[in-house]
Amino acid sequence: MEHSKNTGTLLVSRAEAGQKLLNFLQRRINAPSSDFHRWIRTGQVRVNGGRAKAFDRLNEGDAVRVPPFAEPLPAGSAKSDMPHAPEAPRGGRLDIVFENEDVIVIAKPAGLPVQGGTGHSDSIASRLAGERARADFVPAPVHRLDKDTSGLLVAGKTYAAVRLLTDALAGRGGKAPRKEYLAWTEGAWPYGETRELSDYLAKDEKAKHMRAASRGEAEAREARCVVTPLEKRRIHGREHTLVLVRLLTGRTHQIRVQLALRGHPIAGDPWYGESSREGLKLHAFRLELPLPGGSSRSFELLPPWKGEWKVSLLKNR
Repeated sequence: MEHSKNTGTLLVSRAEAGQKLLNFLQRRINAPSSDFHRWIRTGQVRVNGGRAKAFDRLNEGDAVRVPPFAEPLPAGSAKSDMPHAPEAPRGGRLDIVFENEDVIVIAKPAGLPVQGGTGHSDSIASRLAGERARADFVPAPVHRLDKDTSGLLVAGKTYAAVRLLTDALAGRGGKAPRKEYLAWTEGAWPYGETRELSDYLAKDEKAKHMRAASRGEAEAREARCVVTPLEKRRIHGREHTLVLVRLLTGRTHQIRVQLALRGHPIAGDPWYGESSREGLKLHAFRLELPLPGGSSRSFELLPPWKGEWKVSLLKNR
């Protein structure tokens, strides 16, 4: 974060570039949003010497003049869009798989939600806010994994990276990134080769989870994935199948529901199968991402499962 010699001017850093003027001010100045709108409307806020609108996007190096009475936040303490978190998160530091100037790839543990909410004060987002509190732009997760799912999770370190990755992972703006999961299913998976699964899913308002739906049903959305069986193994005296699942769409609980609909729920799934003290055996294993600048990169992370569930080498990948 930079301030010019003129204490009433803020310089836009690389990490902050691409934000709307209003968002930039909300992160850099200690004042209510109503003040920002009034300052912009009356010309008390200017960009590179000229008047600007609240939703104009800023570029790296832009000089944003604010009123002399405005109270900038101290250097290195920009406001986060996420709730305040301490410098040393109580839940421990995040395990970083990869990091550059644009992204952080995190090994998310099972049991830790991506975002905080009712009953969850600890999360990936709050730990990022605590660990990177002095960053110009507090890193933000660009997609979600279920609380009990482990594996690769990506956060953007710049506003531009967050926009690029959020759009890409949602399938907007071209070819969707490759996302693959490993899962242990209950029972012997009946198909010996790769098979595409297609269903329509909708939210069950009573049970608060997803269910099968008909194609023409209101709120029903198509869910598609490709399943490849890798190994069959008897675990705790019961047969299980290790499968590799490539998502073609991204629906809530999609893999969990589609496998359960075929009579083979994921091991340890309390909603669509049988709960287990050993937890849900679903892991985000491989992710291919576009990166700012036009390049792409693929990441792999084996699951942390132990004992009879351990996966050390994949076959038929």
